[in-house]
Amino acid sequence: MHIDVWADIACPWSYLGIRHLRQALREFPQRDEVEVLLHAYFLDPELSEPLDISRADYLLQTEGMTAQKVIDHEERLRSLGRSEGVDFDFARVVVAPTANAHRTVSLAHEIDLEADTVMGPETTQLRMFETLGRAYFEMGLNVADPEVLIGCGQDIGMDPRRILEALSSREWASQVFSDYQIGVQMGIDLIPTYLFDRAFVVQDHQPVTAMRNILATAWEQSSKEH
Repeated sequence: MHIDVWADIACPWSYLGIRHLRQALREFPQRDEVEVLLHAYFLDPELSEPLDISRADYLLQTEGMTAQKVIDHEERLRSLGRSEGVDFDFARVVVAPTANAHRTVSLAHEIDLEADTVMGPETTQLRMFETLGRAYFEMGLNVADPEVLIGCGQDIGMDPRRILEALSSREWASQVFSDYQIGVQMGIDLIPTYLFDRAFVVQDHQPVTAMRNILATAWEQSSKEH
């Protein structure tokens, strides 16, 4: 079974969603027959430089949210995170473009292809996305900074030289933007978005229990069609 996922490193629901997908996959009997491919999505495609404002102020300015709505939104996420060991520290978040980070996620998939590790919940790509989410939301690191990206990659065994190459390559930049454009053309406006075997779409963050059921349903449907 093949699962395409559109997600952004700067999206807390994507961070939780990928964690939940991985957890559900670890418990899924056919996990070694499931390939997850992550695609770049940009919550703010116009953002080109890190901003010297808080995430809360950024949401007030760009999303039209009220101050109370931002507080409620962050508290809900902190509560969900606490229940599974995620410590959202929104006050430390560096609002930054995620294009560079997405390049490293795409590189991680190429490494999986080379190593034949594209199946299951422990792929280099899935681990890299989660590592970047932790850096962004829990550690207050600037995920546009090459040094941060190299450090995240080294944490999961990626070669720093290859990360530098990906960050300086127009080809990788083009691939990441192409992924985003495909998502827009598909009408994706809510992330994470999961596409199972290019037929069955699920949008938004899903709790682990729901993701278990979705995997089982999608697998059953996939088995009937093949």
